[in-house]
Amino acid sequence: MKTITIRLPDVEAAMLLEVQKVNKAYRDLQGLLINQIQTEYQKTPKGRASR
Repeated sequence: MKTITIRLPDVEAAMLLEVQKVNKAYRDLQGLLINQIQTEYQKTPKGRASR
């Protein structure tokens, strides 16, 4: 398993907190990122071949 560290400036961190209050998808950042990666991978030639 790989670890990704995200460093946010204070302003963006405050923005993220506000977004998390209204959008449940942003409460689980790991799940959100994994979903986005899988979605984008399906658009690649290798991803289309594995369907």
